[in-house]
Order: sequence, then C-alpha cells, then structure tokens
Amino acid sequence: MSCTKYERKTCMDNFSKLMADLLEEGKTLEEAVRALTAKTAKEAIESFARSELSAHLGYEKGKRRAEGATDARNGSYNRTIQTSFGPISVSVPRDRDGDFRTAALPRYKRKTEVISSAILKLYSSGMTDEEMRVIIESLYDASVSRSYVSSVTDAVLEDVDAFGKRPLPPRLFCLYLDSTYLPLRRESVQKEAVNIATAIDAEGNAFVVGYSITPEESAEAYRELLADFKSRGVSEVAVVVSDGLAGIDAAIDASFPKAKRQRCFLHLMRNLCSKVRVSDKKEAAGDFMSIASRASKEEAERSFAEFKEKWGAKYKSVAKWADSLTNFLTFYEFPEPLRRKIYTNNPAEGFNKQIKRACKKSIQFVTEEALEKRLVTMFLHYNEGMSRRKVREWRIIVELMGKEA
Repeated sequence: MSCTKYERKTCMDNFSKLMADLLEEGKTLEEAVRALTAKTAKEAIESFARSELSAHLGYEKGKRRAEGATDARNGSYNRTIQTSFGPISVSVPRDRDGDFRTAALPRYKRKTEVISSAILKLYSSGMTDEEMRVIIESLYDASVSRSYVSSVTDAVLEDVDAFGKRPLPPRLFCLYLDSTYLPLRRESVQKEAVNIATAIDAEGNAFVVGYSITPEESAEAYRELLADFKSRGVSEVAVVVSDGLAGIDAAIDASFPKAKRQRCFLHLMRNLCSKVRVSDKKEAAGDFMSIASRASKEEAERSFAEFKEKWGAKYKSVAKWADSLTNFLTFYEFPEPLRRKIYTNNPAEGFNKQIKRACKKSIQFVTEEALEKRLVTMFLHYNEGMSRRKVREWRIIVELMGKEA
C-alpha cells in the first residue's frame, strides 16, 4: 500500500526532527545517520513481522480468530542482530503453537552478511582473528567474538577444496615456480615449503595456478604439482621460469617436455655475489645483469664471454659456475617486449614475500588446514584483482601463442 503525500511529508518531518535532535545531542553526522537507520530498520522489521504473524494466523490483531482455529498470538521475545549500522534489538512476535518464523530474520542468524563479508575481506589481507575482531567492532559497533570470526573463516574450507579442483586454462604462456617457507605445527613447529605456481595464460591473464605444502622444496614436489595441473586441463606451456633447483628440468619434462626453460636471472646474480668479495659484488653484479639488456641473443652471448674472461680470471669459482650455466638466455628467443616477463621469476618471488609478511602475524599455523585457509583466501583475492586487467603485453602474447597453436 502506497503512502499519501501527507503521510510522506509527516514521515520526512519526523526524520528531520529526529536528525536535528541527535545532532543537538552532540552526535556526528555519521553517528546520527547510523542511529536513525538502525531505528528505521527496527521499526520496519517489527512491523513486517507483525504483518507476517497476522497472515500466518489468518486474522488481524484485535479481531476474532476464525472458528475452529487453535493458534493465537503469544506475546514476543527480544532478539539482537549485529548489522553494519550497529546492533538492533528487535521485538519478535510469536504464536502459541510455536511454529511461526519471520522471513525478515533468518533463524539462528545473529549477524548480517555485511559483517561476514567484511571479515572474509580482512582475512584475505592477512589479518589475525583478533585484529579482525577489533576492526569489526570499531567499524560497525558490533560485538563479535573470536569464535564467531573463526566460524566465518571456516567457510573458506569449501574454497580450499574448490581451488584445488577447478579446471585450468589449456595453454599457458609463462609458468613461474617459486617456494617460500612458513612455520607449521605438526608434532613440533618447523618451517615447511609452500611451493607456489603463478602464470600468464595464452590470453594475457595473470593468476595463481596452484600450490603444495611439503617439508622442503624439491623437484619431486614440483613434479607432483605439475602433474596435477596437467590432469586439470593444462596441455601446453610455452616457457617455465624457475631457480636452479636440482632435478627441476626432469620434473618439468615429466608433464610438459616441450616447454622452454628459463633460469631466473636474479637468482643467478645472487649466486654470483656469493662467490666474490664484498668489494667486487656491485661491479660483478652490474656486469652480469647488463647481459640481460642486450638487443639480441648473439650480443648477450658475447657479453657473457667477456664477463667470464674478466671475472673468471679473478675467481676460479666464478669461472666454474659460469661454465655450468644453462637455459639462462632463453628469454632472448621471445619478442623484445616479453623478455622482461620471462628473464626472472621476480614477480612470483615478490608475491611470495607478500604472503610471508601477511602470514608472519600468525607466528605459526596450528594445522595444515589453517595454513591452507589463509593461503587460498590470499590466492583468490589476488586472482580476483588480476582478473580485472590483463598484463600490458597481452596482445603480443595472444599473437605469439596463436602462431604456436
């Protein structure tokens, strides 16, 4: 039933008066709006519930009930709901038979979806349960317990399962492999490897492909991870970027033998710096990194030969190390705009550092399940953000992958 023009004017006059009263009491504009919204919501919910009960019983309050009807009104009870406008105490009518339920307030639900959604957003940013509890109480003036926060984040367990089973794109342009270590309690607390694979697909979309948790980083762990990717739909990878982990090439061969390999240039530079004196580190690192900025692979090979001659003569360990290097100039086989995407897995390493910083607040994870909850929430948050845009060079990637199809 629609309001008359007079009723709407009266309603607005009452709202204006209440707003003025609250502001005169010293409330801020935001506090006044929240209070009035909560009051209006309370009145609307109670009015709706009373109407529902009348429909349930078959007669209006104050009227005679139908002949033969046994159910009747039976007072009310108070229920407090935590909302984004603060707590709202609602008087809920009930019937004598006890089978009336109002649709306005779902049974057993004491908090709105807004608060639960906010908790999950904060969780994905790496906040602890206590930090989330304090922020929710501050933002929404809503009392939440640590057990409630934990129960909300338990909903992520379904996401963990779905994340590990979701189908993957059939063709990947670049696959980055990197591990980080996080503390995990089993019988005792030890740091374990979280092996993370990120990628750019054939259409230029960057995303986290998957992960595994193992006692330590190993080629076997990556062999199993890559086999899982293949079973979920990945059939082709143009290039895999990784560090020099022993056995990694054989692990890649097991699932994607046609994939080209690129040793991370920055990892190699760090290896180099461990083989020279402190006084030589800056110059040696600069000479080595300059190899990655040549116009062609031929020029890069000449620069590398000069690097070996200069630093190999001074350090035998550098000469031996340089002679053992393989797959470190692969990125020159790709168009120039894509080379910076391939010569290092630094983006993956940077993402792993973000994870480590966020998880550091937890000190340790009491179970592998707790660690997976945190990781997958962050992966989903990252993938959602990256899904809004492609990498800058996506057109070149699409053209390249189209030629190789």
